[in-house]
Amino acid sequence: MRSALIGLLVAFRLRPYLELGRRLTKRGPRSHKTLGFTLLETLTALTILSIALVSLLQAQATGLRAASSAELYAQARILGQSLLAQSVSGAGDRPRPMQGRHGPFKWSIKVSRAGQPVTSKDPEAVWRLHHVRVTIAWDRSRSIELDTLKLARAPDKGN
Repeated sequence: MRSALIGLLVAFRLRPYLELGRRLTKRGPRSHKTLGFTLLETLTALTILSIALVSLLQAQATGLRAASSAELYAQARILGQSLLAQSVSGAGDRPRPMQGRHGPFKWSIKVSRAGQPVTSKDPEAVWRLHHVRVTIAWDRSRSIELDTLKLARAPDKGN
């Protein structure tokens, strides 16, 4: 009994759609021009679809290149910070210029004087401020530079 009631409710709700279908079929046979799509409509739709897909693929490729570039930049920055920390570590030691390679990166450390010597109460203890620059280069035109200052003993007069 319950299933019959549900069937009547469904039939009652579908009634307007069934009547609409009957009205459409009573109009008569459709002409052959209204059936399906024309070749021009199909080609236009495919052209629009292909342009959209090409645009999406180009956007994805650009995103991948940008992500790769950002990853290399981050690796170069980490390497530069590590080299800079190594070169200025050690109390009173003078930083030394160096260069080398690490993976796709070519790096160099340059040290220059950054001011006049500073003397303390001890006349033999002469300190000097050094400018330390680490340069990391990769590819052909990409590079970053990190700078810092280090206070270190000036070289002995005999050296």
